[in-house]
Amino acid sequence: MKRTLPLLTALVFTSFAILQATGVASALTLQSPMDYQVFQRRTADEGSILVRGSAGVEVDEWHCRVSESGGDSAKAEWQSFKSVASGNSIAFDVKTKPIANWYRVEVRGVKSSRTVAEAVVEHVGVGEVFIVAGQSNAANHGSEKQVTKTQRVSSFDGKQWSISNDPQRGASGNGGSFMPAFGDAMTAKFGVPIGLVPVAVGGSSVREWLPKGVRFKQNTTTGKGVVAKGDEFESSGVFFDKLSLPMQALGIGGFRAVLWHQGESDAGQAREGHPADRQISGAQYVEFMDKLIRTSRNRAAWPVPWFTAITTYHREQDVEDTEFRSAMKSLWSKGLSWEGPDTDTLRADLRAGVHFNGMGLQKHGEMWAEKVSDWLDDQLAKPHDGPPTKDYKLVWRDEFDGTELDTTKWQHRSLGERNGAFISADCSQLDGKGHLVITAKKVGDEYHGGMIATHKTQLWTRGYFECSVKLPTEPGMNTAFWLQGDHVADPDRGKATPDDTLHNGTEIDILEYIARQGEVAHFNLHWNGYGKTHRSMPSDAFVPGLRQGFHTYAVEWTETGYTFFIDGRRVWQSTEAISGAPEYLILDLEISKWAGGIETAKLPASAVFDWVRVWQKK
Repeated sequence: MKRTLPLLTALVFTSFAILQATGVASALTLQSPMDYQVFQRRTADEGSILVRGSAGVEVDEWHCRVSESGGDSAKAEWQSFKSVASGNSIAFDVKTKPIANWYRVEVRGVKSSRTVAEAVVEHVGVGEVFIVAGQSNAANHGSEKQVTKTQRVSSFDGKQWSISNDPQRGASGNGGSFMPAFGDAMTAKFGVPIGLVPVAVGGSSVREWLPKGVRFKQNTTTGKGVVAKGDEFESSGVFFDKLSLPMQALGIGGFRAVLWHQGESDAGQAREGHPADRQISGAQYVEFMDKLIRTSRNRAAWPVPWFTAITTYHREQDVEDTEFRSAMKSLWSKGLSWEGPDTDTLRADLRAGVHFNGMGLQKHGEMWAEKVSDWLDDQLAKPHDGPPTKDYKLVWRDEFDGTELDTTKWQHRSLGERNGAFISADCSQLDGKGHLVITAKKVGDEYHGGMIATHKTQLWTRGYFECSVKLPTEPGMNTAFWLQGDHVADPDRGKATPDDTLHNGTEIDILEYIARQGEVAHFNLHWNGYGKTHRSMPSDAFVPGLRQGFHTYAVEWTETGYTFFIDGRRVWQSTEAISGAPEYLILDLEISKWAGGIETAKLPASAVFDWVRVWQKK
């Protein structure tokens, strides 16, 4: 998927600030960049500044100069661009290295070797961008307003970017927030500007953040954000739009993650004296969060990472809310979100009631930065292969040397008709250059693919399984690297107890890739067979550059769960359906209805596998 132009929708993001040129005959209006705007970097060392706008005169060519703010801009070179937009509109991207300071961006339009329009933006960042959502402790309801000490943290309210001093525009309340402290800690750690998009609303229930039309039995505590429908209620969708519209506007990969701090309005409301019939259970909270997270990702059109906090605190004298704390932790264990801070640990000396005082806001921001930093360090690391710890030994490998498939390791699997297409042995071949090539092709009126597995020669229980693959980018086919046991489908046959994955095993999809998902890799866990009792836990990851060259895909399977990796970086983890059964490896390229569009594919097309390796604990 290509990063989309961050045009802002009318409902929330109504307009950009306008920058007018001075000293020239015609004005140049820039929609992007805006002063103090931060663009999400693509990698640790690569980013772009998106230049968008229009001029009131005809322009032959656009020039742009990017220099460090406060420095000598004359030392920077002008770059020339042919706009991809029509007429007098500007649309080009300037590749720029992320730096700690702000950039100064100059744009000029040239006609017949003469500058006819120009504009300057003094503060533009290339760094890390986060959407901050939830309720009051994610907004401006702290007792003391905070300011950014570094002045390299900015926030966006849908109309303009500005230095991120409290109160944060875009969120409710008029007091203090954790965001300046979070931003300062992050810019100190990573050496880049930090951009924040605050959308949190005080007192809001998770029910109010659900997409429009989602039904539930219990009204919210405040009675807001929902519409009565007979003896049920449904979300108005207003807050979901408040969250999802910035996601769409910033575009695919246009921000790093959502930071979600919410739960006080759903945990313990009955004990606070509110109507008991409005109290939801911890299980319902998880159900609603699952719906919110997955639907927001669908709306954004990419698998947005979420971080969620544990936040049930009301009063110092309250007993621990074990039900909701457990529910919030399960969002991490299921793999729905990454682990945010446990802010229930911030007690009365850091509070002004349910909200934080000045010291509490500082601590809150630091806790968020600590959690996000651990993960972000991993995302920014250079690509690497091999297990994450040194207590593994290599126990099996195939480098695909030679010209013939090693039949002491691999066998062809599922030969013949499969899911409306065919699996053929001749579609899986070594190329003599150290690669296994599995090819999708058309044979007469049939579509053929290939699949090999170790099911007759080698099975493993737990370990670190990794494969290097160059993906095909034609539509209609599914590239996969996965594990499966002999008894995964036994509950379907009445030969095993459902949910007993310790003995039945789990299908572990380490990689599934289809071209229509662009730079998105898919993972999944399947258990209880493939019929009526079937269950699954799917997830995805956005990986810049996924469609170019070889990448490594891996899973660490332990007694406590699974962690999935791409190029050595963690992309998903889950403790669902932990297998304790022997399982075998499978590599395939299949024609798939799920992938869609095989009729338009340019065939033959191939997935190229460089190697497969298995490590187990020493």
